[in-house]
Amino acid sequence: MRINAKLWVGVGLCVAMGQTGMAMAQGHHAGHGAAVPAAAEGGEGGELGAFDNLSEDQQLQGSLGLIRGHLSVGRELYQAGRGSDAIPHFLHPAEEIYDGARPVLDARKVGFEADLDGLVALARAKAPAADVAKALDKVEQAITKAEATIPAGDRAKPTFLTPVIATLLRTAASEYAAAVEDGVITSPIEYQDGRGFYAIAKVYLARLSASTAASDPSGNAVKAMDKLAPVWATLQPPKGKVTPPGEVSALVSNVELALSRLR
Repeated sequence: MRINAKLWVGVGLCVAMGQTGMAMAQGHHAGHGAAVPAAAEGGEGGELGAFDNLSEDQQLQGSLGLIRGHLSVGRELYQAGRGSDAIPHFLHPAEEIYDGARPVLDARKVGFEADLDGLVALARAKAPAADVAKALDKVEQAITKAEATIPAGDRAKPTFLTPVIATLLRTAASEYAAAVEDGVITSPIEYQDGRGFYAIAKVYLARLSASTAASDPSGNAVKAMDKLAPVWATLQPPKGKVTPPGEVSALVSNVELALSRLR
């Protein structure tokens, strides 16, 4: 699945900080957004760069989250002995995301394209899992370095991070919807992409646990997030009928509502 990194096809997304409503017009997609120019042509239901309405730092945080999501599920697959299945997930960061983030990464002197290429080369060569794990760790170190160009205080603020989390979840829901046909999963890759993005959204939410204890003493945001876990409970897509995409979207909306109340 080779996709232009400049496009966000089929997902209309509106994430507003501090509001209690967050809406999304969704359709079939053909790529994951990054720090990209605002509207592109084509697709269904309107198009926006996934993080375009956010600040440059938030766009970078989101792009790095998408890359992490892809690599997370690729790591799972490779470690499970499914190297061929892992390769698309190792390729997607460069094919779908990195070009959009490149100007910011280059300006901050924290690019890591060579590390991504090295990882793909190892996977294609069917390298031992330990070698691929080391390459993945190297990429993660580079991502962490890039993330460190964002002020640490901002990265722990709800006003900064909750719109990024909401966007990652909407992207995961869009991937899931694209994976389902006639009530069953027909595209394992897109199902797995959604799993990866959901996993990173959870990681980002965990960063807010200390700062949001007063505004969310019952942990409603975490509880709402956890209700999505069964959707991506397994690395390989479940057999038979699955949760309808509309229900997944509704669960994501519940998370968004809980996120909007964090202070």
